[in-house]
Amino acid sequence: MSSPSSPSVSAGLQLDSHFQPIYSLAHRRTVGLEALLRARLDDTPLAPLEAYARTSGPAERHAFDLSVCAAHAARFAARQAEQCWLFLNIDASSLATPEAAEALIATLKQAGLAPSNVVLEVLEHVLEVDERLIEGVRRVKEAGFLIAIDDFGVGHSNLDRVCQLEPDLVKFDRHLLRSAVTQPRTRNLLSRLVHLMHEIGALVVEEGIETETDVLVALESGCDLVQGYFIGRPGAEPDSDVLITPRIDARWDELMVRDLLKRKITRRQVEIARQAFVQTAISLMQGTPFAQAATPVLALPDAIRCFLLDGEGRQIGRNLDTFHAPPTSHPKFSPLADTTGAVWSRRAYFQHAIDQPGVLYMSEPYLSMTDTRSCVTLSMAIEIDEALHVLCADVLAPRTH
Repeated sequence: MSSPSSPSVSAGLQLDSHFQPIYSLAHRRTVGLEALLRARLDDTPLAPLEAYARTSGPAERHAFDLSVCAAHAARFAARQAEQCWLFLNIDASSLATPEAAEALIATLKQAGLAPSNVVLEVLEHVLEVDERLIEGVRRVKEAGFLIAIDDFGVGHSNLDRVCQLEPDLVKFDRHLLRSAVTQPRTRNLLSRLVHLMHEIGALVVEEGIETETDVLVALESGCDLVQGYFIGRPGAEPDSDVLITPRIDARWDELMVRDLLKRKITRRQVEIARQAFVQTAISLMQGTPFAQAATPVLALPDAIRCFLLDGEGRQIGRNLDTFHAPPTSHPKFSPLADTTGAVWSRRAYFQHAIDQPGVLYMSEPYLSMTDTRSCVTLSMAIEIDEALHVLCADVLAPRTH
């Protein structure tokens, strides 16, 4: 019998394992290792897809997949002293029937691994086309193994399917990160997708971390775990945290400096806005017409418009557009331009203002219905003629660099 460190043999192929670190940004250490097949036919290396393609039919493919999993599990069990997950890519054949799923469960348990130490990765697009696979996933999950949906974000991702399966982890496809690095809008979307996965109870792994910029984007997105060549390349003996952590810490320090600068800018902007709102509020309480009283607010940097709500969140009159930056014309959204009488009571900027009169509130960036630009709304509740009103101003959302 071969030792865990030597290649095993299945379907005429020599099977070996390389491991790639999966690193927790919060814990500052490796918390998982993904096992990657290294197969050889005689002295010729074969890619994993080529190795699996040599099998004939679902039954043989399933048997080969069990051999691969057993080889990975044996090597992992032999080398691991610390608490760490083993991530295994599971072929669809091993989940295609209840019997196949039970065989997979038995194989991994026989290797001496506790189910709670094993994360089974399942490709999302495979689950989309076969209800039997979904049942197989349920079987292994009930046995105590963790489930990761792999390659989320590639093609037509199905959020309903992810919610239905309730995975423990979701691995974002590397192309999603590549797009976020180059496109600010996708970067914002990445953060929201991370938040959405957290809402359904799943941790997020971002794959494809290959550069310092990738690390910064991953840190900004709020993801939990990272994987890629910058973190650590696959190897029989992958990089230890002694090498990985300093690389991450350097990027973390850079992000902290950047965030500190942003906070300083934001505090200055908030103070300028507060002064403008106080000037406008005093004018309104003294009976000055809104169009005239709003001058200080409309003069705010990057201001788009100013508007006034009553105590129920209903808009009084039309928007007052800023005089120093004419709004961009969007004819196709012209039916939404007139917001007179619109009710904004469910918006956070109204609810926060009404709960704390006299306190300036700044919303999170969102898409304006009026002209589809990304904006931030500043708001403050004030008394006009002994009735509570909410003064609001939309300003352009800060650009992400």
